Amino acid sequence: MIEIRPSRPEEIARQKELWKQAFHDEDAYIDFFYDHAVKPEDVMVLLEDARVLSMLVLLPVTLALPDGSAASSSYIYALATDSAQRKRGFGRQLLKYTDFYLRDRGLDCVTVVPAEVSLHKFFSTVGFSECFATRKAELLRGMVSAPAPEDRAEEAGAAEYLRIREARLAGTFHVVYGEELIACQQGVSRMERGGLLRLEVDGEEGVAAAEYFNKDSVLVKELVISPERMERAAALIAAQMPAVRYHIRTPALWQGLPGSYIQAFGMVKWFDREKERLWQSDKKAYLGLGFD
Repeated sequence: MIEIRPSRPEEIARQKELWKQAFHDEDAYIDFFYDHAVKPEDVMVLLEDARVLSMLVLLPVTLALPDGSAASSSYIYALATDSAQRKRGFGRQLLKYTDFYLRDRGLDCVTVVPAEVSLHKFFSTVGFSECFATRKAELLRGMVSAPAPEDRAEEAGAAEYLRIREARLAGTFHVVYGEELIACQQGVSRMERGGLLRLEVDGEEGVAAAEYFNKDSVLVKELVISPERMERAAALIAAQMPAVRYHIRTPALWQGLPGSYIQAFGMVKWFDREKERLWQSDKKAYLGLGFD
């Protein structure tokens, strides 16, 4: 018999098995996420004969809309199905239940960042639309200048990071994270020899979330500062985190670093039709942190 519902504490170990099987993350990463960002009632599970075979996590976020209003949302994360049970439609069933669950709680929409480019097509078949893009730049160390003497970079706390991020993104269509999720990103980045940075460039504050994803490369998951200051900000990051290559994400709705390009990133499904109208099918909204 198939059962779909919010999870229970005694099912966490099984959820972690499915997560690791699907995404190959280290145990330390999965444990950290459960300790700091996941509550059992925020995990939806599908069971067959009382065994958990599929799961997804709901992370609370808010969308800042173009007219200055806000939309309540959940961000679907870690959608995973037992590899031996795939192609049975369990993921679709779980997503359909999640729609009902979130509508019943009065949320305006739901968002997702597909784990692979090919999955954008899958999510479009279950009602999601392209919405969030990121502007990416790939720089070799020799392409990054030395930082200006008056510029500064230092570690930021979650509350400070959130304050600066929202100040820089004010008036744009973007995802707003709570302090708890920002702190979770800080912990995840620290596990990869990185962290959250407060940047001061030419007197302007900005932020960056950066980490090593191998011994030679740094991933800047987001760099939020005025476009004309991004090159100097990249110089600060490179001085803090020496590497051969830098992969830097910035908001697609702004001009970015030289040679940058725009790539689809996240998707949305609307429950509130009036707020969907305010969206106006903008595909360059900014989501930023993807917890990838």
